[in-house]
Amino acid sequence: MELEVAERLGRYATPTLFEVAPEVSALSHSIAPLYRSIHLWGPAYPVLATTGDNSAIHRAVSYAPSGSVIVVATGRDTQRGYWGEVLMEAALARGIRGLVMDGGVRDTKAMRDRPFPVFCGAISIAGTTKTGSGVTNAPVMIAEVLVRPGDFVVGDDDGVVIVPPEIADQVLEAVEVRVQKEARIVQRIREGELSVDLFDLRNGA
Repeated sequence: MELEVAERLGRYATPTLFEVAPEVSALSHSIAPLYRSIHLWGPAYPVLATTGDNSAIHRAVSYAPSGSVIVVATGRDTQRGYWGEVLMEAALARGIRGLVMDGGVRDTKAMRDRPFPVFCGAISIAGTTKTGSGVTNAPVMIAEVLVRPGDFVVGDDDGVVIVPPEIADQVLEAVEVRVQKEARIVQRIREGELSVDLFDLRNGA
């Protein structure tokens, strides 16, 4: 059921999802797609990594349910590559759908070639240690947005949004209404109408 809801949310563009409910959060543009075109959806499995160490990320990949999206808060450390080809292969073997992280990644060609969806704060060659602790499967703050276990993650070429599961049904209803409305507007523009008339902007400054 959880993955079914996530898949339904994933059918819609992130800007549209963001605009239909104030409870939907958009992550900062600093967390960008590693490549385009890109598409990611699934329930969040959050990780708080110790700065400079990716031990907790390895544990998360090992323990997260299949279909999860690993969401990692590093304290916005973009000087190190917390995620690389080895972790990607481990994630694919476990059925992990993708990665969202405020820190750096490396081995990016391997991720594009597979392809494995990644949204990150930077590309960084320097590696990490594996001696820290960190926290897995607990709420984290990433780019000033709280992400809880089971929150729905949707990512595409425009970025990433977080949808709380308790409002998912409401969001799905509202987003379909909005999509249909925008489709009608686009059709009218293609038929020759002007956007200033459709949005009643002729008397604007």
